[in-house]
Amino acid sequence: MIEHPIGTVGFHPRQRERFGSGELAAEWARRYPELFDEDDLRLATSQPYHHFFEWLGAIVLFNTTGYLSLVEKYEFRAHPRKVQIVEQLVPPEALETMRGGEVQCPDLLVHAADLSDWFFCEVKGPGDRLRPAQKQYFASLSTRCAKPICVLRFRRMRVEGGTPLVGPNHDREQR
Repeated sequence: MIEHPIGTVGFHPRQRERFGSGELAAEWARRYPELFDEDDLRLATSQPYHHFFEWLGAIVLFNTTGYLSLVEKYEFRAHPRKVQIVEQLVPPEALETMRGGEVQCPDLLVHAADLSDWFFCEVKGPGDRLRPAQKQYFASLSTRCAKPICVLRFRRMRVEGGTPLVGPNHDREQR
């Protein structure tokens, strides 16, 4: 299955600002050591506006399912902790696809703590869509792994005076 939507979650714009400053990434790394290691924090702080939705997605999935996530770049051998988990989960023929593709792997590899179950999750922020190359690559990867590629979307909450507006009259993404 190419795209398996699993939900849309709102985020407060202040979260993204705090993540960009490095403050929220450091806080999340302390609060969720089972999700983020020192290398994740280094990447997040060196490219602060590029990893917010992936980190938030990992936290949302952990809090709703109890599953852990490997956040980005897990297919590369330069990340030994991640590679060890990936090689236990992913079939060898799929590993070849992951390491030889011109398109990046899905943002998250989500797994049970005991490695008994897992799936990929692509995370999309407001206005971000799956590109045709991603769809083609994800279809191939999904087939080789016999796993769906789930998609978790985020939308910006409308905020008035610092307070998020929620409810039936305020749940549409601000344009």
